[in-house]
Amino acid sequence: MVIALKILLGLYILQALIKFINLFAIPYPARIKKIAALYSGQGRFIKVFDDILLLLMAVLVALQAAVGMEHLSFITGLLVGLTLTQVLFHRFNQPLPPDREPAPPLIPIKTMSYAIQAAPQLAWRELIIQSALFLWALTTLITQSG
Repeated sequence: MVIALKILLGLYILQALIKFINLFAIPYPARIKKIAALYSGQGRFIKVFDDILLLLMAVLVALQAAVGMEHLSFITGLLVGLTLTQVLFHRFNQPLPPDREPAPPLIPIKTMSYAIQAAPQLAWRELIIQSALFLWALTTLITQSG
């Protein structure tokens, strides 16, 4: 079970790092075109993707519990992760210029996604902290036994 947990965590971390790199490596027009496509069809793709992510989170927690969960580490990680996400979202507190606004209907998460794509550098501190933690985690998964 430890190997399965490590593989799933490693793949999930790689996905997160690629997502970070894409924010700065892919030009805005290409990124926003993909975001617009995700929200077409009333966001059905996002709903399905979110359901898959929730299932993955349940599997990861179950695997962690099965191999032994240190409660203080888990609680600290939970709070740090949620707080980093909250602070990251708070960085996007300015109205979008008209040429960067999403097409109606304007729902909060769609507007937030467009704001992040329009100016990811606003959350540079949170993104650096997240990326550093992900790199440390991936290195630890690869180099630590057990």
